[in-house]
Amino acid sequence: MDGLAPKLELALKALSMSRGRMAAELAVDKSLVGRWVSGKVVPSAHNLTRLTELIAGRRPGFTLLDWDRDLDGLAQALGVEASSVAADVLADWIPPAILREAVQGTAARGGAYEGVWRSTRPSSDLPGRFLHDHLLIQRSASGLLAFRTGVEGVSYEGVALLLQHQLFSVAADRAHGTLLFSIFNGVARQRAEILDGLTLACLRDAGGSPVASTCLLERVADPSGDPDEDLRVYQALIAAQETPLAAEGSVSETVRAHLTREADPASLGLGGLLRMYFGQSMARGSSLEGLG
Repeated sequence: MDGLAPKLELALKALSMSRGRMAAELAVDKSLVGRWVSGKVVPSAHNLTRLTELIAGRRPGFTLLDWDRDLDGLAQALGVEASSVAADVLADWIPPAILREAVQGTAARGGAYEGVWRSTRPSSDLPGRFLHDHLLIQRSASGLLAFRTGVEGVSYEGVALLLQHQLFSVAADRAHGTLLFSIFNGVARQRAEILDGLTLACLRDAGGSPVASTCLLERVADPSGDPDEDLRVYQALIAAQETPLAAEGSVSETVRAHLTREADPASLGLGGLLRMYFGQSMARGSSLEGLG
């Protein structure tokens, strides 16, 4: 019964049922349902049986054995498409086998990346200075990781495919018609605390010039179990940020060196390559100390 949390989220979507309504139907606290869906707590055998009975009342024939299905199989039992959102956007250009791998990876390990993050990346306008943005990563009913990030009036929303130890992401700012792409090194087992990788976007100059940069993510808030509350935390951080420019001296020398090591590859004769080697990655899980 691996990856039960996204299966519960899928069941809520299939039944058009809120967490509060499910809690009331099961006579448990709403926060407990939130912890089930976030993956922080696994339902007891008693509660899982009652949950199964609740679903069976709306989807006749549903049994405890259906929880052992993968997301696609569970979706079939519930009468919905598990990856409908992802399929609408991605299936035309991502091979189905890769999309299935991403859904399975998210079911197994997606919870390790959920939460609110702060990014650190080099400034393209002020050499030697750095910028901070905030991101919110949540598992979605599509079976993938959904994320959003915003800075200076630009708000990107998109999806991330968890494939082996990397997160491949694409997001769009609908208001301005621009895209953001990224690849981040992930973690193997623990809950992720630090990630690093590369991003590709457009500058806010007259021509929307493409810019690629190294980037480091640090977790600043764990998921609460309530997606709406996590969104409020993220939005509060965005609203409180007067400028994305990091204060001088606030970025540690370790992070500074890590992000700029490949920022001037011409000096190495590499012809404009920008790299974030997995072997030199700062990606870390919760069992290891932060950067300080």
